[in-house]
Amino acid sequence: MAGLVVEDIRKGFGATPVLKGVSLRVEPGEFVAVLGPSGCGKSTLMRIVAGIETPDAGRVTIKGRDVTRAHPGARDVAMVFQSYALYPHLTVAENIAVPLTMRRLSALQRAPFIGGLFSGDRRRAIQADVERVAGPLGLTPLLGRRPGQLSGGQRQRVALARATVREPHVFLLDEPLSNLDAALRVATRREIVEVHRRVGAATLYVTHDQAEALTMADRIAVMQGGELLQLAPPAEIYDNPADIRVAGFIGSPRMNLLPAEVREDGMVMLAGRATGMATRARGPVTLGIRPEALCIDSTGWPVRVNHTEYLGESLLLHTRLGETELLLRAEPGTRAAPGDVLHVDFFRAVLFGADGKRLTPHTAALQHA
Repeated sequence: MAGLVVEDIRKGFGATPVLKGVSLRVEPGEFVAVLGPSGCGKSTLMRIVAGIETPDAGRVTIKGRDVTRAHPGARDVAMVFQSYALYPHLTVAENIAVPLTMRRLSALQRAPFIGGLFSGDRRRAIQADVERVAGPLGLTPLLGRRPGQLSGGQRQRVALARATVREPHVFLLDEPLSNLDAALRVATRREIVEVHRRVGAATLYVTHDQAEALTMADRIAVMQGGELLQLAPPAEIYDNPADIRVAGFIGSPRMNLLPAEVREDGMVMLAGRATGMATRARGPVTLGIRPEALCIDSTGWPVRVNHTEYLGESLLLHTRLGETELLLRAEPGTRAAPGDVLHVDFFRAVLFGADGKRLTPHTAALQHA
């Protein structure tokens, strides 16, 4: 039974459609990242799953139970917000313990705060749960502090501990790392993945950061304009984007998208030369080539260098093939200067039809790879 199923969710605000029939499935223990630019609808989708927003149409089920109209507290979901949302007057331990006192799952979880403390067996049980989640996140020495005494990274870890302490069926994270600096983001990414593995919940992680999605997720749901364009493992999203919009969005530097033409015999032509690729499509197509799938080859297509970027581990060449910009990732010692003419070839590519959809593998094959 799936941990979370979202079926044909539609949502608009006034006359503006925000979600246009989004469907996805997250299995128990699976980590799915929802990736897309600002305004694509990913946070609205998250809020609908959490029960903060109500969809105009569609259904949300958690472990087979329809929760589309259920109160947020009745869904067995835990959510971590971008802003942490910690109580400033409570200690770290008390912040982590809040879900244990608010949720009516057992007699031990119905104990109220009394002067910031709990009593008897209830207090000991709650303290044990708090210590259980605090240890792996390095929060044990901080349990007596208040949020104002913590760094941004420490506060984010408290928010993670509070969300996971009651072991929810669905774990939701909405841009949880956007307030952290670069070094903390990398460290906290690892912590979030470890927390996910320990909890074993169906996890939905909203982000606009490609590095987060590619390094953390089992599958990535790419959204644009309220549509779910592709849901697949990171390598599939990167190497075989299903839609030209995914190809243009995923990757840094981006994928090259080159206008090409298919002859009557099915051969794909680029800038007047045969590519070695064949397809059953005819007419205009688009050739998608990653910068690292290009190489300097004296028998290849002539390109003119516009400028170069030294990236340490590689050299990014900004070139032009006719009127089209072409990015090439080369070895750092490559000799190239603005105005130079190089010859390049490619060893991996994706074809997109006139409708922007990827041509299926049996209709296109790179002959010279």
